[in-house]
Amino acid sequence: MEELERILREHAKHYPKMQPTDAVKLIYQNEFGGGHLIRDEEASLNYLRREYAMVEKNASKPLYEEIGNGIVRVNLAAVKEEDLEKLGQDFIRSAAEHKGNLNSFLSKLDVLKKLTAQGVFNFGSNELDVYLTEYEKTGYPLVSHSLEYRAFYKPSYRIIVYIA
Repeated sequence: MEELERILREHAKHYPKMQPTDAVKLIYQNEFGGGHLIRDEEASLNYLRREYAMVEKNASKPLYEEIGNGIVRVNLAAVKEEDLEKLGQDFIRSAAEHKGNLNSFLSKLDVLKKLTAQGVFNFGSNELDVYLTEYEKTGYPLVSHSLEYRAFYKPSYRIIVYIA
């Protein structure tokens, strides 16, 4: 759990606009990977191509960001066009390979609660508890980034299992 603590602290520092849903999304991706069941590989690649075409390219951004558990978020703004197909294949491979489990995920949410109580995030324990109570009622699904996070950081990435 030390790795997760470090990553959550880094993300809180780099993304101060994070809301409870953004922290939960990070932990979900850390545990379950992208959390996507890809039924149509060609449709997944086409969606990636469309999203990539809309992203403002920025080669100065880091290509990937570690989220722990051997997983990274690959930033589409920093991806070279000639590497897009490989990224799409890596995303599909990673979605098929990486599995997590609910008990581990719930333990990781406890780390989030602890760090929130320590004041690591710009949201408090009460706000997180309200969010997690509702989240539990929905069965712990994959969630989207908050409106604040999307507006400020414009996230556009793919989750892959990192192979050096």
